[in-house]
Amino acid sequence: MDVRQQRSQARLFEAALRLAGTTPVSALTVTAIAQEAGVHRSTFYELATSPAAVVENALLAELDALRAGLVAEDATDVDRAVTAVTRAVLDHVRRHAAIYRRGLADDSGDASLHPMLAGHFRESSRLLSERARLRVDVAVPGVPADRVEATAIRFVASATVGAIEAWLETDELDVDAFLALYVRLLPAWWPRDLTAG
Repeated sequence: MDVRQQRSQARLFEAALRLAGTTPVSALTVTAIAQEAGVHRSTFYELATSPAAVVENALLAELDALRAGLVAEDATDVDRAVTAVTRAVLDHVRRHAAIYRRGLADDSGDASLHPMLAGHFRESSRLLSERARLRVDVAVPGVPADRVEATAIRFVASATVGAIEAWLETDELDVDAFLALYVRLLPAWWPRDLTAG
């Protein structure tokens, strides 16, 4: 992607998130996002396939930037890295609470953000595992260790999204209160030092 396309994409992402903060993603139009971003409709279609896709990609771009610190080679303290990134993800969700409340609602349909968010958590865990910085220490007779680990990672990723859904149902999105509950729910084999500031 050239510099002009990067600038256009950044404007589309900002515009889509701004609009999705007040309007359900299912009601967003290409025209509205393009006008808000100050780009032509053809530019929109060069960089995105739909309003829902541009909102999801904008959120993922922010989440991917947060994950970079978690998987950095020099981040040797996994508990501390997981804590920092978990806090940053919660701040991201709180900042975009209106989008996530609608996108994680039971009736979100095609605009559901659940698969995107769970996928992001799975990929973060997979990358940590790949770099031998996360190990699932659970033995299940008759089940290969790699299958146990893959299942455990999916389990924690989806459970984390469920916990975030419950958190978004509260009036006050208190990160510390969420982490105090979340750390108690995590399995013993998962990095747990999530309440340290």
